[in-house]
Amino acid sequence: MKIALIGAELEENLGLRYITSSLEKENHTVRIVPFNDFYDLENVVQEVLNFSPEIAGLSMVFTSRGKEFCLLADKLRDSGYKGHIIAGGPFAALNANQLLKDFSSFDSIGMGEGESILCKLADNLDELSAVAGITFRRSDGSIKQNPGFTNPEDLDTLPFPVRSKFHDYFGLPIASIITSRGCWRYCAFCSIHAWYKQSGKIPFRTRSIENIVAEMKQLYHEYGVRIFNFQDDNFYLPDSKQALSRFQQLNTALKREGIDKIAIAVKARPDSITEESTALLKEMGLFRVFLGVENASENGLKNLNRKCKIEHIINALSILNKYDIHVAYNLLLFEPHTKMEDLQINLRFLENQINNPQNFCRAEVHAGTLLEKSLSKDGKLLGDYFSPDYRLNDQRCDIFHQIANYAFHDRNFNNSGLHYFNMQVDFYYHLLQRFYPDILNQTIRSRVRNFIRKTNLDTFQMLSEIYDFVENVDLTQNELIQNFTLEMRNEVDAGGRELRVMGETLIDDLDSSFRNRNERKQWMPKSEYTIEKISLEDILNLRSTPIPYDEFKTMMNQNR
Repeated sequence: MKIALIGAELEENLGLRYITSSLEKENHTVRIVPFNDFYDLENVVQEVLNFSPEIAGLSMVFTSRGKEFCLLADKLRDSGYKGHIIAGGPFAALNANQLLKDFSSFDSIGMGEGESILCKLADNLDELSAVAGITFRRSDGSIKQNPGFTNPEDLDTLPFPVRSKFHDYFGLPIASIITSRGCWRYCAFCSIHAWYKQSGKIPFRTRSIENIVAEMKQLYHEYGVRIFNFQDDNFYLPDSKQALSRFQQLNTALKREGIDKIAIAVKARPDSITEESTALLKEMGLFRVFLGVENASENGLKNLNRKCKIEHIINALSILNKYDIHVAYNLLLFEPHTKMEDLQINLRFLENQINNPQNFCRAEVHAGTLLEKSLSKDGKLLGDYFSPDYRLNDQRCDIFHQIANYAFHDRNFNNSGLHYFNMQVDFYYHLLQRFYPDILNQTIRSRVRNFIRKTNLDTFQMLSEIYDFVENVDLTQNELIQNFTLEMRNEVDAGGRELRVMGETLIDDLDSSFRNRNERKQWMPKSEYTIEKISLEDILNLRSTPIPYDEFKTMMNQNR
Protein backbone atom coordinates (compact mmCIF):
# COMPACT_ATOMS: atom_id res chain seq x y z
CA MET A 1 0.00 0.00 0.00
CA LYS A 2 1.16 3.55 -0.75
CA ILE A 3 1.11 6.04 2.14
CA ALA A 4 2.02 9.73 2.09
CA LEU A 5 3.17 11.33 5.34
CA ILE A 6 2.91 15.13 5.32
CA GLY A 7 4.53 17.47 7.83
CA ALA A 8 7.19 20.05 8.57
CA GLU A 9 10.70 19.07 7.50
CA LEU A 10 12.72 22.18 8.38
CA GLU A 11 14.94 19.66 10.13
CA GLU A 12 14.51 15.91 10.25
CA ASN A 13 10.95 15.10 11.31
CA LEU A 14 11.67 12.12 13.55
CA GLY A 15 7.98 11.41 14.10
CA LEU A 16 7.34 10.87 10.38
CA ARG A 17 10.63 9.04 9.92
CA TYR A 18 9.89 6.57 12.71
CA ILE A 19 6.43 5.92 11.23
CA THR A 20 7.96 5.46 7.79
CA SER A 21 10.43 2.84 8.99
CA SER A 22 7.64 0.91 10.75
CA LEU A 23 5.46 0.98 7.63
CA GLU A 24 8.31 -0.03 5.35
CA LYS A 25 9.02 -2.94 7.67
CA GLU A 26 5.49 -4.09 6.78
CA ASN A 27 6.32 -3.72 3.07
CA HIS A 28 4.34 -0.54 2.48
CA THR A 29 5.59 2.20 0.13
CA VAL A 30 5.95 5.51 1.94
CA ARG A 31 6.72 9.04 0.80
CA ILE A 32 7.42 11.92 3.17
CA VAL A 33 6.04 15.15 1.71
CA PRO A 34 7.45 18.34 3.32
CA PHE A 35 4.86 20.98 4.27
CA ASN A 36 6.88 23.73 5.91
CA ASP A 37 4.52 26.67 5.50
CA PHE A 38 1.35 27.87 3.78
CA TYR A 39 3.17 28.62 0.54
CA ASP A 40 3.97 24.91 0.08
CA LEU A 41 0.25 24.09 -0.17
CA GLU A 42 -0.12 23.77 -3.95
CA ASN A 43 3.09 21.76 -4.34
CA VAL A 44 2.08 19.39 -1.53
CA VAL A 45 -1.34 18.76 -3.09
CA GLN A 46 0.22 18.08 -6.48
CA GLU A 47 2.84 15.72 -5.06
CA VAL A 48 0.20 13.74 -3.16
CA LEU A 49 -2.03 13.49 -6.23
CA ASN A 50 0.91 12.34 -8.38
CA PHE A 51 1.85 9.71 -5.79
CA SER A 52 -1.81 8.63 -5.43
CA PRO A 53 -1.55 6.99 -1.98
CA GLU A 54 -4.35 5.07 -0.32
CA ILE A 55 -3.60 6.92 2.95
CA ALA A 56 -2.47 10.51 3.54
CA GLY A 57 -1.22 11.15 7.07
CA LEU A 58 -1.01 14.75 8.28
CA SER A 59 1.38 15.60 11.13
CA MET A 60 -0.64 18.23 13.04
CA VAL A 61 1.64 18.94 15.98
CA PHE A 62 1.36 22.68 16.48
CA THR A 63 -1.70 24.79 17.29
CA SER A 64 -0.29 27.68 15.26
CA ARG A 65 -0.40 25.62 12.05
CA GLY A 66 -3.70 23.85 12.65
CA LYS A 67 -5.67 25.87 10.10
CA GLU A 68 -3.04 25.32 7.41
CA PHE A 69 -3.36 21.54 7.70
CA CYS A 70 -7.16 21.73 7.67
CA LEU A 71 -6.95 23.82 4.52
CA LEU A 72 -4.58 21.23 3.05
CA ALA A 73 -7.05 18.42 3.78
CA ASP A 74 -9.88 20.38 2.13
CA LYS A 75 -7.67 21.24 -0.84
CA LEU A 76 -6.78 17.58 -1.33
CA ARG A 77 -10.47 16.67 -1.43
CA ASP A 78 -11.33 19.56 -3.76
CA SER A 79 -8.55 18.40 -6.08
CA GLY A 80 -10.00 14.91 -6.33
CA TYR A 81 -8.10 12.91 -3.70
CA LYS A 82 -10.29 9.93 -2.66
CA GLY A 83 -7.98 8.17 -0.21
CA HIS A 84 -8.14 8.06 3.59
CA ILE A 85 -6.96 11.21 5.38
CA ILE A 86 -5.77 10.76 8.96
CA ALA A 87 -4.29 13.47 11.16
CA GLY A 88 -2.05 12.91 14.17
CA GLY A 89 0.06 14.76 16.70
CA PRO A 90 -0.84 16.64 19.90
CA PHE A 91 -2.98 19.35 18.30
CA ALA A 92 -5.03 16.89 16.25
CA ALA A 93 -5.43 14.36 19.06
CA LEU A 94 -6.43 16.90 21.71
CA ASN A 95 -9.03 18.41 19.36
CA ALA A 96 -10.09 15.20 17.62
CA ASN A 97 -13.87 15.40 17.99
CA GLN A 98 -14.02 19.05 17.02
CA LEU A 99 -11.87 18.55 13.93
CA LEU A 100 -13.95 15.62 12.71
CA LYS A 101 -17.17 17.59 13.25
CA ASP A 102 -15.91 20.73 11.55
CA PHE A 103 -13.93 19.23 8.65
CA SER A 104 -15.45 16.41 6.63
CA SER A 105 -12.16 16.03 4.74
CA PHE A 106 -10.67 14.13 7.69
CA ASP A 107 -11.60 10.46 8.03
CA SER A 108 -9.82 9.76 11.31
CA ILE A 109 -7.51 11.15 13.98
CA GLY A 110 -4.65 9.20 15.55
CA MET A 111 -4.73 9.68 19.32
CA GLY A 112 -1.20 8.57 20.24
CA GLU A 113 2.19 7.86 18.70
CA GLY A 114 1.77 6.91 15.07
CA GLU A 115 3.79 3.77 14.36
CA SER A 116 1.22 1.20 15.46
CA ILE A 117 -1.75 3.32 14.40
CA LEU A 118 -0.61 3.73 10.79
CA CYS A 119 0.39 0.07 10.46
CA LYS A 120 -2.98 -1.09 11.83
CA LEU A 121 -4.84 1.41 9.65
CA ALA A 122 -3.07 0.12 6.53
CA ASP A 123 -4.16 -3.42 7.45
CA ASN A 124 -7.77 -2.47 8.29
CA LEU A 125 -8.63 0.42 6.00
CA ASP A 126 -12.07 -1.03 5.34
CA GLU A 127 -12.80 -1.74 9.02
CA LEU A 128 -11.85 1.32 11.07
CA SER A 129 -13.44 -0.05 14.23
CA ALA A 130 -10.58 -2.58 14.32
CA VAL A 131 -7.88 0.11 14.52
CA ALA A 132 -6.93 0.76 18.13
CA GLY A 133 -6.10 4.32 19.10
CA ILE A 134 -8.04 6.28 16.49
CA THR A 135 -11.10 8.50 16.59
CA PHE A 136 -13.09 8.28 13.36
CA ARG A 137 -16.31 9.29 11.65
CA ARG A 138 -18.81 6.51 11.09
CA SER A 139 -20.81 6.24 7.89
CA ASP A 140 -23.80 7.83 9.66
CA GLY A 141 -21.68 10.87 10.59
CA SER A 142 -21.30 10.02 14.28
CA ILE A 143 -17.90 10.12 15.96
CA LYS A 144 -16.36 7.09 17.66
CA GLN A 145 -13.10 6.69 19.57
CA ASN A 146 -11.59 3.22 19.54
CA PRO A 147 -10.09 2.10 22.85
CA GLY A 148 -6.59 0.71 23.06
CA PHE A 149 -3.14 1.90 23.99
CA THR A 150 -0.86 2.27 20.96
CA ASN A 151 2.31 3.91 22.31
CA PRO A 152 5.13 1.36 22.51
CA GLU A 153 6.29 0.78 26.08
CA ASP A 154 9.63 -0.57 24.87
CA LEU A 155 11.17 1.96 22.49
CA ASP A 156 13.88 -0.55 21.53
CA THR A 157 11.28 -2.49 19.54
CA LEU A 158 10.97 0.35 17.03
CA PRO A 159 13.10 0.24 13.86
CA PHE A 160 15.43 3.20 13.51
CA PRO A 161 13.94 6.20 11.67
CA VAL A 162 14.60 6.25 7.94
CA ARG A 163 17.34 8.58 6.74
CA SER A 164 17.79 10.08 3.31
CA LYS A 165 19.96 13.19 3.28
CA PHE A 166 21.47 15.26 6.05
CA HIS A 167 21.89 18.95 6.68
CA ASP A 168 25.43 19.93 7.51
CA TYR A 169 27.39 22.67 9.24
CA PHE A 170 30.93 23.35 8.01
CA GLY A 171 30.77 20.11 6.04
CA LEU A 172 29.78 18.08 9.12
CA PRO A 173 26.48 16.16 8.75
CA ILE A 174 23.94 16.62 11.56
CA ALA A 175 21.28 14.10 12.56
CA SER A 176 18.35 14.35 14.95
CA ILE A 177 18.02 11.53 17.48
CA ILE A 178 16.09 10.75 20.65
CA THR A 179 16.97 8.74 23.73
CA SER A 180 13.50 8.99 25.27
CA ARG A 181 9.90 9.94 24.60
CA GLY A 182 7.71 12.10 26.78
CA CYS A 183 8.56 14.21 29.79
CA TRP A 184 8.58 13.64 33.53
CA ARG A 185 7.13 17.06 34.45
CA TYR A 186 3.70 18.63 33.90
CA CYS A 187 4.20 22.29 33.01
CA ALA A 188 1.02 24.34 32.77
CA PHE A 189 1.65 25.45 29.18
CA CYS A 190 2.90 22.19 27.63
CA SER A 191 0.65 19.89 25.62
CA ILE A 192 3.09 16.95 25.58
CA HIS A 193 2.05 15.63 28.99
CA ALA A 194 -1.64 16.26 28.19
CA TRP A 195 -1.28 14.29 24.97
CA TYR A 196 0.28 11.31 26.73
CA LYS A 197 -2.10 11.52 29.68
CA GLN A 198 -4.98 11.15 27.23
CA SER A 199 -3.54 7.75 26.30
CA GLY A 200 -3.79 6.62 29.92
CA LYS A 201 -0.20 5.43 30.30
CA ILE A 202 3.01 6.72 31.90
CA PRO A 203 4.36 9.23 29.38
CA PHE A 204 8.12 8.98 29.97
CA ARG A 205 10.08 6.08 28.46
CA THR A 206 13.77 5.65 27.63
CA ARG A 207 15.71 3.66 25.08
CA SER A 208 18.46 1.33 26.25
CA ILE A 209 22.06 2.48 25.90
CA GLU A 210 22.72 -0.42 23.52
CA ASN A 211 19.88 0.67 21.24
CA ILE A 212 20.93 4.32 21.22
CA VAL A 213 24.56 3.48 20.45
CA ALA A 214 23.57 1.07 17.68
CA GLU A 215 21.77 3.91 15.90
CA MET A 216 24.61 6.37 16.53
CA LYS A 217 27.10 3.80 15.25
CA GLN A 218 25.17 3.50 11.99
CA LEU A 219 24.88 7.26 11.60
CA TYR A 220 28.56 7.80 12.43
CA HIS A 221 30.20 5.05 10.40
CA GLU A 222 27.78 4.69 7.45
CA TYR A 223 26.60 8.27 6.98
CA GLY A 224 29.49 10.28 8.41
CA VAL A 225 27.31 12.08 10.96
CA ARG A 226 29.36 14.07 13.46
CA ILE A 227 26.74 16.33 15.05
CA PHE A 228 23.98 14.67 17.08
CA ASN A 229 20.98 16.84 17.90
CA PHE A 230 19.11 15.08 20.71
CA GLN A 231 15.43 16.03 20.44
CA ASP A 232 14.31 14.64 23.79
CA ASP A 233 11.95 16.95 25.66
CA ASN A 234 14.48 16.59 28.46
CA PHE A 235 17.74 14.75 27.82
CA TYR A 236 18.21 14.05 31.52
CA LEU A 237 16.54 11.62 33.93
CA PRO A 238 14.57 12.88 36.97
CA ASP A 239 17.25 11.61 39.36
CA SER A 240 20.65 13.28 38.89
CA LYS A 241 22.64 10.23 40.03
CA GLN A 242 20.79 7.97 37.62
CA ALA A 243 21.33 10.51 34.85
CA LEU A 244 25.09 10.58 35.51
CA SER A 245 25.24 6.79 35.51
CA ARG A 246 23.37 6.68 32.19
CA PHE A 247 25.74 9.21 30.63
CA GLN A 248 28.76 7.22 31.88
CA GLN A 249 27.37 4.07 30.26
CA LEU A 250 26.73 5.98 27.04
CA ASN A 251 30.28 7.38 27.05
CA THR A 252 31.82 3.95 27.56
CA ALA A 253 29.71 2.40 24.80
CA LEU A 254 30.50 5.18 22.32
CA LYS A 255 34.24 4.77 22.89
CA ARG A 256 33.92 1.02 22.46
CA GLU A 257 32.32 1.54 19.03
CA GLY A 258 34.93 4.05 17.89
CA ILE A 259 32.51 6.98 17.95
CA ASP A 260 34.80 9.87 18.74
CA LYS A 261 35.14 13.60 18.09
CA ILE A 262 31.42 14.30 17.88
CA ALA A 263 29.28 17.28 18.87
CA ILE A 264 26.16 16.91 21.00
CA ALA A 265 23.21 19.31 21.37
CA VAL A 266 20.48 18.71 23.96
CA LYS A 267 17.47 20.27 25.67
CA ALA A 268 17.29 20.31 29.45
CA ARG A 269 15.52 21.63 32.53
CA PRO A 270 17.62 23.82 34.85
CA ASP A 271 17.06 21.48 37.80
CA SER A 272 18.64 18.67 35.74
CA ILE A 273 22.03 20.35 35.34
CA THR A 274 24.81 19.19 37.64
CA GLU A 275 28.55 19.82 37.64
CA GLU A 276 29.39 16.11 37.29
CA SER A 277 27.08 15.44 34.35
CA THR A 278 28.11 18.62 32.56
CA ALA A 279 31.82 17.83 32.88
CA LEU A 280 31.26 14.34 31.46
CA LEU A 281 28.99 15.49 28.63
CA LYS A 282 31.45 18.24 27.71
CA GLU A 283 34.14 15.59 27.39
CA MET A 284 31.77 13.59 25.17
CA GLY A 285 31.15 16.57 22.88
CA LEU A 286 28.37 18.62 24.44
CA PHE A 287 28.50 22.07 22.83
CA ARG A 288 24.89 23.29 23.07
CA VAL A 289 22.09 23.23 25.66
CA PHE A 290 18.71 24.78 25.07
CA LEU A 291 17.75 25.46 28.68
CA GLY A 292 14.14 25.59 29.83
CA VAL A 293 14.43 28.76 31.91
CA GLU A 294 10.88 29.99 31.10
CA ASN A 295 10.66 32.55 33.92
CA ALA A 296 12.93 34.11 36.54
CA SER A 297 10.18 35.07 38.98
CA GLU A 298 9.21 32.59 41.69
CA ASN A 299 5.60 33.68 41.14
CA GLY A 300 5.89 33.00 37.42
CA LEU A 301 7.54 29.62 37.95
CA LYS A 302 4.74 28.64 40.32
CA ASN A 303 1.99 29.77 37.96
CA LEU A 304 3.61 27.85 35.11
CA ASN A 305 3.87 24.75 37.33
CA ARG A 306 7.56 24.46 36.56
CA LYS A 307 8.49 22.76 39.86
CA CYS A 308 11.77 24.61 39.61
CA LYS A 309 13.42 27.36 41.67
CA ILE A 310 15.35 30.42 40.58
CA GLU A 311 18.38 28.92 42.36
CA HIS A 312 18.24 25.99 39.93
CA ILE A 313 18.26 28.39 36.97
CA ILE A 314 21.17 30.48 38.22
CA ASN A 315 23.14 27.36 39.12
CA ALA A 316 22.51 25.75 35.73
CA LEU A 317 23.61 28.84 33.81
CA SER A 318 26.68 29.18 36.00
CA ILE A 319 27.74 25.58 35.36
CA LEU A 320 27.10 25.71 31.61
CA ASN A 321 28.97 29.00 31.27
CA LYS A 322 31.84 27.63 33.32
CA TYR A 323 32.24 24.78 30.83
CA ASP A 324 31.97 27.20 27.91
CA ILE A 325 28.85 25.61 26.40
CA HIS A 326 26.53 27.43 24.03
CA VAL A 327 23.43 27.91 26.12
CA ALA A 328 20.26 29.59 24.85
CA TYR A 329 16.90 30.00 26.52
CA ASN A 330 13.40 31.42 26.18
CA LEU A 331 11.57 33.52 28.76
CA LEU A 332 7.81 33.24 29.09
CA LEU A 333 7.60 36.82 30.37
CA PHE A 334 3.81 36.86 30.30
CA GLU A 335 1.21 34.48 31.72
CA PRO A 336 -2.32 35.23 33.03
CA HIS A 337 -1.22 36.16 36.57
CA THR A 338 1.90 38.18 35.71
CA LYS A 339 2.39 41.29 37.87
CA MET A 340 4.58 44.33 37.24
CA GLU A 341 7.00 43.20 39.93
CA ASP A 342 7.37 39.86 38.09
CA LEU A 343 8.31 41.75 34.93
CA GLN A 344 10.85 43.77 36.86
CA ILE A 345 12.40 40.60 38.28
CA ASN A 346 12.69 39.16 34.77
CA LEU A 347 14.27 42.38 33.52
CA ARG A 348 16.87 42.14 36.29
CA PHE A 349 17.48 38.56 35.23
CA LEU A 350 18.07 39.63 31.62
CA GLU A 351 20.45 42.30 32.86
CA ASN A 352 22.45 39.82 34.96
CA GLN A 353 22.47 37.06 32.32
CA ILE A 354 23.46 39.28 29.42
CA ASN A 355 26.06 36.90 27.98
CA ASN A 356 23.70 34.12 26.83
CA PRO A 357 21.45 34.28 23.74
CA GLN A 358 17.77 34.51 24.68
CA ASN A 359 14.27 35.18 23.42
CA PHE A 360 10.98 36.02 25.13
CA CYS A 361 7.26 35.59 24.51
CA ARG A 362 3.97 34.79 26.23
CA ALA A 363 2.87 31.41 27.58
CA GLU A 364 0.49 30.27 24.86
CA VAL A 365 -2.61 28.15 25.40
CA HIS A 366 -2.87 24.60 24.06
CA ALA A 367 -5.70 22.10 24.35
CA GLY A 368 -5.64 19.80 27.36
CA THR A 369 -3.05 21.82 29.31
CA LEU A 370 -3.35 23.08 32.87
CA LEU A 371 -3.32 26.61 31.50
CA GLU A 372 -6.29 25.95 29.23
CA LYS A 373 -8.24 24.27 32.00
CA SER A 374 -7.54 27.12 34.42
CA LEU A 375 -8.58 29.83 31.94
CA SER A 376 -11.68 27.88 30.94
CA LYS A 377 -12.69 27.37 34.57
CA ASP A 378 -12.32 31.11 35.27
CA GLY A 379 -14.27 32.05 32.15
CA LYS A 380 -11.23 33.81 30.67
CA LEU A 381 -10.45 31.56 27.72
CA LEU A 382 -10.90 33.51 24.50
CA GLY A 383 -10.69 32.64 20.80
CA ASP A 384 -11.30 29.18 19.34
CA TYR A 385 -9.37 25.93 19.32
CA PHE A 386 -7.18 27.15 16.44
CA SER A 387 -6.14 30.29 18.26
CA PRO A 388 -6.98 30.12 21.98
CA ASP A 389 -6.30 33.44 23.65
CA TYR A 390 -6.45 35.30 26.96
CA ARG A 391 -5.79 38.67 28.53
CA LEU A 392 -3.49 39.17 31.47
CA ASN A 393 -5.37 39.85 34.71
CA ASP A 394 -3.29 42.94 35.49
CA GLN A 395 -4.23 45.65 32.99
CA ARG A 396 -0.80 47.29 33.00
CA CYS A 397 0.90 43.96 32.37
CA ASP A 398 -1.57 43.28 29.56
CA ILE A 399 -0.71 46.63 27.95
CA PHE A 400 2.99 45.83 28.42
CA HIS A 401 2.48 42.53 26.59
CA GLN A 402 0.59 44.13 23.72
CA ILE A 403 3.25 46.80 23.23
CA ALA A 404 6.14 44.32 23.48
CA ASN A 405 4.43 41.78 21.23
CA TYR A 406 4.00 44.38 18.48
CA ALA A 407 7.34 46.11 18.91
CA PHE A 408 9.41 42.89 19.03
CA HIS A 409 7.38 40.86 16.55
CA ASP A 410 10.06 40.54 13.86
CA ARG A 411 12.90 40.27 16.36
CA ASN A 412 11.21 37.44 18.29
CA PHE A 413 9.03 35.46 15.92
CA ASN A 414 10.51 35.73 12.46
CA ASN A 415 12.60 32.65 11.56
CA SER A 416 15.38 35.05 10.59
CA GLY A 417 14.69 37.35 13.56
CA LEU A 418 17.52 38.92 15.50
CA HIS A 419 17.13 36.76 18.61
CA TYR A 420 17.31 33.55 16.56
CA PHE A 421 20.25 35.01 14.66
CA ASN A 422 21.95 35.77 17.98
CA MET A 423 21.65 32.10 18.88
CA GLN A 424 22.92 31.09 15.44
CA VAL A 425 26.11 33.13 15.71
CA ASP A 426 26.95 31.58 19.08
CA PHE A 427 25.96 28.13 17.77
CA TYR A 428 28.38 28.48 14.83
CA TYR A 429 31.19 29.70 17.06
CA HIS A 430 30.88 26.83 19.55
CA LEU A 431 30.59 24.26 16.77
CA LEU A 432 33.84 25.51 15.23
CA GLN A 433 35.37 25.55 18.69
CA ARG A 434 34.48 21.88 19.06
CA PHE A 435 35.92 20.72 15.72
CA TYR A 436 38.38 23.40 14.61
CA PRO A 437 39.63 25.23 17.71
CA ASP A 438 42.90 26.21 16.01
CA ILE A 439 41.17 28.51 13.50
CA LEU A 440 39.61 30.62 16.25
CA ASN A 441 41.30 33.23 18.36
CA GLN A 442 40.53 35.54 21.22
CA THR A 443 39.55 38.37 18.88
CA ILE A 444 36.77 36.41 17.17
CA ARG A 445 35.60 35.13 20.53
CA SER A 446 35.37 38.67 21.88
CA ARG A 447 33.44 39.78 18.79
CA VAL A 448 30.93 36.96 19.23
CA ARG A 449 30.53 37.79 22.91
CA ASN A 450 30.20 41.48 22.10
CA PHE A 451 27.45 40.78 19.54
CA ILE A 452 25.47 38.68 22.02
CA ARG A 453 25.82 41.31 24.73
CA LYS A 454 24.88 44.17 22.43
CA THR A 455 21.80 42.33 21.20
CA ASN A 456 20.69 41.47 24.72
CA LEU A 457 21.44 44.96 26.04
CA ASP A 458 19.45 46.50 23.21
CA THR A 459 16.49 44.24 24.01
CA PHE A 460 16.89 44.95 27.73
CA GLN A 461 16.91 48.69 27.11
CA MET A 462 13.79 48.60 24.90
CA LEU A 463 11.90 46.43 27.38
CA SER A 464 12.94 48.80 30.18
CA GLU A 465 11.58 51.76 28.21
CA ILE A 466 8.28 49.92 27.81
CA TYR A 467 8.25 49.12 31.53
CA ASP A 468 8.78 52.75 32.52
CA PHE A 469 6.11 53.94 30.12
CA VAL A 470 3.51 51.39 31.23
CA GLU A 471 4.23 51.94 34.91
CA ASN A 472 3.37 55.63 34.66
CA VAL A 473 0.92 56.03 31.77
CA ASP A 474 -2.76 56.84 32.22
CA LEU A 475 -4.31 53.66 30.81
CA THR A 476 -7.25 55.62 29.39
CA GLN A 477 -4.93 57.53 27.02
CA ASN A 478 -5.33 55.16 24.07
CA GLU A 479 -3.85 57.49 21.46
CA LEU A 480 -0.75 58.07 23.60
CA ILE A 481 -0.30 54.31 24.07
CA GLN A 482 -0.72 53.68 20.35
CA ASN A 483 1.82 56.33 19.41
CA PHE A 484 4.32 54.96 21.92
CA THR A 485 3.81 51.45 20.56
CA LEU A 486 4.58 52.60 17.01
CA GLU A 487 7.62 54.50 18.24
CA MET A 488 8.94 51.42 20.05
CA ARG A 489 8.44 49.28 16.95
CA ASN A 490 10.53 51.73 14.94
CA GLU A 491 13.25 51.81 17.63
CA VAL A 492 13.42 48.03 17.96
CA ASP A 493 13.50 47.50 14.20
CA ALA A 494 16.15 50.20 13.67
CA GLY A 495 18.40 48.75 16.37
CA GLY A 496 17.82 45.29 14.98
CA ARG A 497 18.95 46.28 11.50
CA GLU A 498 22.26 47.58 12.78
CA LEU A 499 22.83 44.52 14.93
CA ARG A 500 21.87 42.22 12.07
CA VAL A 501 24.64 43.66 9.91
CA MET A 502 27.09 43.11 12.75
CA GLY A 503 25.97 39.49 13.11
CA GLU A 504 26.07 38.78 9.37
CA THR A 505 29.65 40.07 9.26
CA LEU A 506 30.50 37.70 12.09
CA ILE A 507 28.92 34.74 10.29
CA ASP A 508 30.88 35.61 7.15
CA ASP A 509 34.11 35.81 9.13
CA LEU A 510 33.45 32.47 10.84
CA ASP A 511 32.74 30.91 7.43
CA SER A 512 35.88 32.49 6.05
CA SER A 513 37.95 31.16 8.95
CA PHE A 514 36.63 27.69 8.18
CA ARG A 515 37.26 27.94 4.43
CA ASN A 516 40.79 29.24 4.97
CA ARG A 517 41.56 26.95 7.89
CA ASN A 518 44.74 25.64 6.30
CA GLU A 519 46.20 29.10 5.81
CA ARG A 520 48.16 30.77 8.55
CA LYS A 521 47.23 34.44 8.88
CA GLN A 522 49.69 37.09 9.89
CA TRP A 523 48.87 40.45 11.33
CA MET A 524 48.80 43.34 8.85
CA PRO A 525 48.60 47.05 9.72
CA LYS A 526 45.12 48.52 9.35
CA SER A 527 46.47 51.85 8.04
CA GLU A 528 49.56 53.44 6.59
CA TYR A 529 50.03 55.64 9.67
CA THR A 530 53.63 55.67 10.87
CA ILE A 531 55.31 57.32 13.80
CA GLU A 532 58.34 59.33 12.76
CA LYS A 533 59.48 61.01 15.97
CA ILE A 534 59.51 57.96 18.17
CA SER A 535 61.01 54.56 17.45
CA LEU A 536 59.36 51.18 17.87
CA GLU A 537 61.80 50.46 20.66
CA ASP A 538 60.50 53.53 22.46
CA ILE A 539 56.84 52.56 21.92
CA LEU A 540 57.33 49.09 23.31
CA ASN A 541 59.89 50.27 25.83
CA LEU A 542 62.39 47.72 24.54
CA ARG A 543 65.56 49.70 25.25
CA SER A 544 68.09 48.10 27.51
CA THR A 545 67.69 51.15 29.72
CA PRO A 546 64.00 52.09 29.93
CA ILE A 547 63.24 55.76 29.41
CA PRO A 548 61.50 57.62 32.26
CA TYR A 549 57.75 57.68 31.92
CA ASP A 550 57.54 61.50 31.91
CA GLU A 551 59.96 61.59 28.97
CA PHE A 552 58.00 58.87 27.17
CA LYS A 553 54.73 60.73 27.72
CA THR A 554 56.26 63.94 26.31
CA MET A 555 57.46 62.06 23.23
CA MET A 556 54.01 60.59 22.63
CA ASN A 557 52.29 63.96 23.00
CA GLN A 558 54.63 65.43 20.37
CA ASN A 559 53.30 62.85 17.88
CA ARG A 560 49.65 63.81 18.21
